This record gives sequence, structure tokens and C-alpha cells, in this order.
Amino acid sequence: MSKSVELNLSNVEAAPAVTPCGHCQAIVPDRSKLDDGGDIYTGYERIDLYPEFPGLLSSAEAGCHLCRLLQREFSDQAYLSMETGNALEVWATPNPSWDQRVKISVKFSFLPFNPVSPADNFHYHLEGSPPQYNGVVTSMRVDYKPVASRLRGKDGAPWNGAEFEFSLFDSPDLLATTFDRRRKVPSASSLSNENVGVMQRWIDDCKHNHNDCLTPPEPWVPTRLLEINYDAREIKLRLVETSSPPIPKETPFVALSHMWGGLYSKPPLRTVGSNYEQLKEKISGEDLPQTFLDSALVCYRLDIRYLWIDSLCIIQDSVEDWRHEAALMHKVYRHAIVTIVATSATSSHDGFLKRNIDTIPAMKIAYSIDHPGRSTVAKKRDSQYMIVCRYENPQENYRMFAVSGSKWNTRGWTMQERSLSTRSIHFCRNRIFYECRSCLRAEDNEPPQESDLINSVLWPRRPGMSFPELYEHWQLFLAEYCQRDLTVPTDKLPAIQSVAAEITAVTGSKYIAHAGMWRHNLRSEILWYPSSFGSIARPRQWRAPSWSWASVEGNVVFWQRSFRNIQGSPPGSLLYRLGQHPFEVLDTDEDYPDPRSEARGYLKVKALAKRISRIQRLGKTPDKRVFFSYDLIGSVWRPDRKGHEEVVFSHGKLDVIDDEKTIQESGDPLMYLHVNGETRATGLILQRDSTCSGAKNTGIERWRRVGIATLFVDRAAPAIIEESFSDGDLPQEIILI
Repeated sequence: MSKSVELNLSNVEAAPAVTPCGHCQAIVPDRSKLDDGGDIYTGYERIDLYPEFPGLLSSAEAGCHLCRLLQREFSDQAYLSMETGNALEVWATPNPSWDQRVKISVKFSFLPFNPVSPADNFHYHLEGSPPQYNGVVTSMRVDYKPVASRLRGKDGAPWNGAEFEFSLFDSPDLLATTFDRRRKVPSASSLSNENVGVMQRWIDDCKHNHNDCLTPPEPWVPTRLLEINYDAREIKLRLVETSSPPIPKETPFVALSHMWGGLYSKPPLRTVGSNYEQLKEKISGEDLPQTFLDSALVCYRLDIRYLWIDSLCIIQDSVEDWRHEAALMHKVYRHAIVTIVATSATSSHDGFLKRNIDTIPAMKIAYSIDHPGRSTVAKKRDSQYMIVCRYENPQENYRMFAVSGSKWNTRGWTMQERSLSTRSIHFCRNRIFYECRSCLRAEDNEPPQESDLINSVLWPRRPGMSFPELYEHWQLFLAEYCQRDLTVPTDKLPAIQSVAAEITAVTGSKYIAHAGMWRHNLRSEILWYPSSFGSIARPRQWRAPSWSWASVEGNVVFWQRSFRNIQGSPPGSLLYRLGQHPFEVLDTDEDYPDPRSEARGYLKVKALAKRISRIQRLGKTPDKRVFFSYDLIGSVWRPDRKGHEEVVFSHGKLDVIDDEKTIQESGDPLMYLHVNGETRATGLILQRDSTCSGAKNTGIERWRRVGIATLFVDRAAPAIIEESFSDGDLPQEIILI
């Protein structure tokens, strides 16, 4: 290859390996030196001067490619530091000034083929044999720190050194004889023949060998699909109804998961009543947003004729069609042969197939592992090479950042789509990742890290799972989901109803779609509370009843632990009296709530209740009252005084702090509704709704949830006041809306 050709990640593999300078010959990924933490330390150590690094510069000018790569990165970092006004300076005596000397060292990162947990002490270097030692070398990490003196930047922050990382491909991994252990340099084209072959292999292996990924035996196709046709000039699509003429239910199709982008500024192409017949005739490639066109190209290369895209396969201006199709989404992603994920795109117009591999500087460096006592022939066999490159944003080379850290992964709808897909292929900026319930794969065949496995959010589909098992996953799902963004706030519950449908299909449990809760589990779920992290607000438009977690915007907590034992409580105690009248659900709104209805999403319960005279926030909150920072004051019968007395009988927490002024000024009555004496929060704070006098002609007052409360000292057994409820108190029928 001509020396005039600038080496980059797209052409470096074909170039000859170059020998580094004497200093850099110590930079060797000798796997026999792997430590317990997955690092391979080298004998490279060099002293140079910040910020020009003249030693590295001299070696680079003399022809060392590795020194050139290091010097360029050091200079960029030092220049950026000075440009931002954060150049380094002396922090402490005795040295009156810094001598500018820094020590540079290099180590390599190693990943095993089978990730292990910290409990296994990472002793994977004891497994396997040369040359791979049961894993791959994935990166070269360069560390530099001051030789003497403690330093700080001009911003005052201490500086004891820094590290930057190069991606690396080691020859023992690139030349491995078995496919599943052979690494490859990312292709210059997302849809290169090699990549297409890899994706097809992933899909076929999953379909035939992964028991956890088997789709239901009953075949199924969505109501509508996009039929893909290709001629020499362009890709053409048309919208087809799968029932007329009927398409065989075994027909393979692909689903697309993507970000719509600006719904109002630049919306994606959508199916609506006015263009429905036209889209059934033809959708030309020129009319397709780039993300849609790219997904059609992927289907064409994978030899799959049908594609499902939400904005085109659901009639967007039909409420009836939207509700019907939204309820079937779990089937779409479950039955799709694969879900194409436009992970790197932030709108339907971005596309996801473009790459810039040819702009990433790379070097092919020769090295030799010199083991004492080896013959000259054996040493010659040990002559190897490594390809070293530096991405513009090194983080995007990691699955956790490229997929889980993507903007796509912050959206509400995409969480359901990812969780329910049988298998997915993520198209990131310069890399393709695959995930299913049995494995994680990468285009370059880098093994997954343990953190990748921990952060997987795929919905479990093991046969025979019980509701308690699935409910644990549901709680984890909601905890993350509440942190995600929605373009349309009223989509909060529709965007997870397909996950609920998976639970119902397995367990038969009744899901209350307009509240995001389970009918038989309401006694626990209704005690959700706002998280201490982040702010909580109410959406501008009604989307769920006040007793639902979906009625607020922000992070909420669903877990409920038992802190007290009703069964073991002594007769006559408050806890004992509470246990005599358990919380009971009498009725719920069976219909999908009509936003125009005054009683939308009602819940009728029977429980102990007590009027609250007033609530009062503590002026100075003690540590034990940080969570329940309000006093609930009401009239309590005091036997020792033979009369009623206004006392603090409960401690409370408002769902939305900003509601305090409205609650106080409205003058509407407040009530404590008892739910469960064993949990941290024992009941709800309710306020009567004054907009109308009855609900569904029952004549019973309607109440809204505004907070949670406890009758006991937080997380403890002692009651705030034992007389909160007496033996004569009986349950009341209450309607919550």
C-alpha cells in the first residue's frame, strides 16, 4: 500500500504491519500476564513534558506510527484543557512550580467469552489456552500522571492523572479459527455482504437453537404490513391489509423500532384516513423518510418482503383503529422475525445506515512476544500485530452506551418495543449489535460485558412463570419507564399495555388499563409514592385517575415492604383493630375512561377512614421525618379524658409538593383512607372533589388522592397515637377518582 494513503479503520487491515520504535516495542498484549481484574500490564513507561510532549513528537517524526497516535491524542487533550481555561498548575508545596513532567504507561483490557460475576473474582485468566486464553483483547488504555507534585486545574479540581482509550483488534482474535471466537474489524458499510451474512446467522441460530426465544406455535401477522418491492432504480412500498387478499399467517415480517422525532415540526410519514387508499397503491422511495427507507433496504438485503412500521400500519387519526392496534403491539414484536432498531437515529428523517469508518484514524502495529527459553522458530511464530484506532467518541464503541445510553433508549414507547421483541438488531453509528433472550452479539464479535447482561430489559418468557415472578419484572419495568420521555403525555399508559398483555396471557390476571394496575393487587399498588430523586408534577391533561401512579409525572416507587405484623399484634392495640377491617375493593370502572366523564376511572372501596381537620408541614424536619414531613391533625376520642381532642394522628407526604397551596386554599374536606397497617405508608390522603356531588348516581362523595400517610412511626411499630381508630369505628364506602 502506498505511503501516501492515510490509514483508517476501513483500509488498515490490508496494510502491512509496521514495527514501532524501541520505546513502543514494550507495548505488547501478552495474555499470559493477565491479572485478576482483566488488565494486561506492559513494561512501557515513558517520561515526557506537558503540554507539547516533545519525546513523543520526536519519535513520531522519526516514523513511529504508535507514537504519532499517542502524541496526537495527548496534544488534543492538552490543547482542549488550555482552551477551556483549565490548564494544569501547581497545587501544593514544597515545589514552587511544576516541572511539567508526566509519566506515561500503557495497559490492555481483556474480555472473557463467558462473562463472570465479581463473586468469581474474575479468575478467567486461569481458563483456556494460548493464543486467546478464552477471551479477546478489546482496548489499549494509556495513563498519564504527574511525576511529582499534586496538581489542580484552574477550576480548583485536583488532578492526579488521566486515562484515554483506544479500541484494539489483536491478531490472535482476528485470525481465530472458529467463527464464534473470531473478531472482525467493523465494515465500512452497514449492509456489506459480510454484515448481512452475520445478521442472517444470528437470526437463524436464534430461531433454531434458543429455547427461550421460541415464538408461540400459533402463527400470526398484523392487520397491515408494508410490502417491499425493489427494481434496479428504487425501492417501492405499498400498504397491504393482511386479510384481503389473505396473507399466510406464517409469512415472515420485520418490525421497526424508531424515534419519530419532531411530531409537529417535521413529523414522519403517517397513514391517515385521507391518504389510506393512496398508500395501498404505492409509496415511492422518494416519499419515504430516510429511516423508513433504510429499514426497507435492510429487509431487502435479509430477503424479507414485509415490514411493519407503526406510523404507517396504524391509521393515526382513527381513535378506534389506534386503540385496537396498540393493544396488539406485543404480538407484533413477539412474532416479527426480527426487530430492526434505528438506535442511532433521533428522528424518522435521520436514517441509520450511514457510517464514517473511513474517517477513523487507525494503525497496524507489529509486536513480538518474547518468552525466555523459546527457540528462534517459536519466537518467529509469536510475531503478531494489533490494529489500534481511536473513535471520535470512544463511548459509542460500548454496547451499554451505544444502545442503553442512546436517545432512542430514553423514549417511553421504545422500552416496550425493546422488551417485547423476540430478537433485535441495533444499528448504532459504526457498529451493529444483536440481542435476544439467550445471547448478546456484536458485529465485531466482541463478547458482552457483565454490565450489558445486567442492563438487559428483555421481558422474560420462561414457560410456567407465576404472577409474583412476572410482577417483580413489572415493578422493575415501571421504575425505569417512569424516567422515560413521551412526546404525547397521554400515551403514558397505552405505551405499556402490551407488556401487561404478556402478563395476562400467561397468568390470566385482570389488568386495569386506565390505571396501570392489577385488580387483585390494588391493596399493595395503590400505596405507590414519589421517589426522593427528581421532581414530581401533574401533567396538564388528564390521563389517569388520581389513585394511579400514572396521574403524576416523575419517578415513583412501587415496592412495599412489611414493617409490622398484624397477626402478632396484641388485642386492643391499634394494629390489631386495623386488622379487623381489611381494605376491600368493591368496584372499578370497567370501560376505557371517557375523558369527558365526571367519574372517569373511578375506584370504589370499603375501608376505615378518618376526616382530617388540617395538614401542617413541619418547620424544621427532623431526620426521622424527612419522608413524612406533614402532620395530619384530626379529632380523636381519648378515653382517659372522656372526650374528643384535636391531635396529630398521622404523618403524611404529598404526591406533589406544589399542591400544598391549592389543597389549603380550596377548603375541600380532607380524609385519611386506611389501606394496609403493615407497610411503610399505611394509607392515602384524600381530598373531596367539589366539581360534582355524586358518581354514577350512587350519591357517594368522590375523592381524589393527594398523598400517602402512616399511622405509625416511620418504618417502626409504635403508633403515633393508639386511639387513631377505636373499636367502634367501622369501614366506609369511598369512591376515588
